[in-house]
Amino acid sequence: MMHVPILGLVENMSYFKCPDCGKETKIFGESHIGEIAKEFSLPVLAEIPISPEISEACDMGTLESINVPWMDGAVSELEKIVEKDRE
Repeated sequence: MMHVPILGLVENMSYFKCPDCGKETKIFGESHIGEIAKEFSLPVLAEIPISPEISEACDMGTLESINVPWMDGAVSELEKIVEKDRE
């Protein structure tokens, strides 16, 4: 066992957002990440969509350069964790 603390949960392939109408579709069914997070007292850092933009950036090795709204929540939560850890 590595004894590495878990900072939070990230759900990959959470949904697909239609580029034409903006509708979000849960391709793999409804998520249970909120229930799991609550059970283990962990924050949900991000729910990452299935996205051609993300896929392309990964393939090109430029993922850190894309600007996507779902990352804002993850950044905010990680900043809170870092601040709490500093106290």
